[in-house]
Amino acid sequence: MPATPAASDTAQMLSSLVSMFSLQQQAIANSQQQIHAFMAQQTRFQQEMYEMQARANRQKQKANPPKFHGRADDDLELWLFHIEEHFAAYTVEQSSNDSRFVDMVVPFLGVDVMAWYHEFKHAMGSNPRTWPLFKQQIRARYRDSDYEFKLLTKIHDLQVSGTQQEYSTKVMQLLSMSSIDMPEVVKRWFYQQNLRAETNSYVSQNYPLTLKDTIEHAQSFEDAREAPKAKQSSAAGAIKQNRKDNRYQQPKGRGQYGREY
Repeated sequence: MPATPAASDTAQMLSSLVSMFSLQQQAIANSQQQIHAFMAQQTRFQQEMYEMQARANRQKQKANPPKFHGRADDDLELWLFHIEEHFAAYTVEQSSNDSRFVDMVVPFLGVDVMAWYHEFKHAMGSNPRTWPLFKQQIRARYRDSDYEFKLLTKIHDLQVSGTQQEYSTKVMQLLSMSSIDMPEVVKRWFYQQNLRAETNSYVSQNYPLTLKDTIEHAQSFEDAREAPKAKQSSAAGAIKQNRKDNRYQQPKGRGQYGREY
């Protein structure tokens, strides 16, 4: 029996409603995806802004490093060390393949060095002025020809005048200023040859393979050596304090004329 016109119209209307409902659902889903993507983008943007602000606040708390003027008495390696310490929060920029970090450093160049930098920048053209390349070029221009010899002499003559940790820090700092690729055995020798005799002997007995091992052995020996002294000093202080307390806590007596003493 053929379908009546009314039934056919009803089926067509239901089909249209289903199609319209499906389109509405798809539009809602697309809208929700766009909202989620927008919210995620806003979250990333806010996080990046927060990190930038935090880095800027930390940077403001640090004293500005000195300018490098390129004079004979200027220590280039120490200046580079100060720059990297000052901008320690920008490690990503330091290692990036662009000019961002160098642009941050330029304000700390003196007038004469700035003239050299303009020549360097012009020679680079559109190529990135990366931090490693900048250090290589400024060293080639301003570092003494006998710089490495002077540096190794300074390490060789360094003495343990303060704490072991201070000595270790100074040696590591000087070694970091050298561009020579030293074997670990050479680094160990430079570090160990000026240790206190008993510390040197202890380190040698432990056969360290690296400079890091050598420093750890030396520090552990010095810590163990200082511990009894600190304990004795603390005990002596406690005894002295007890005597002082006892003196004030002794009962008062009376003298010949009835006076308290």
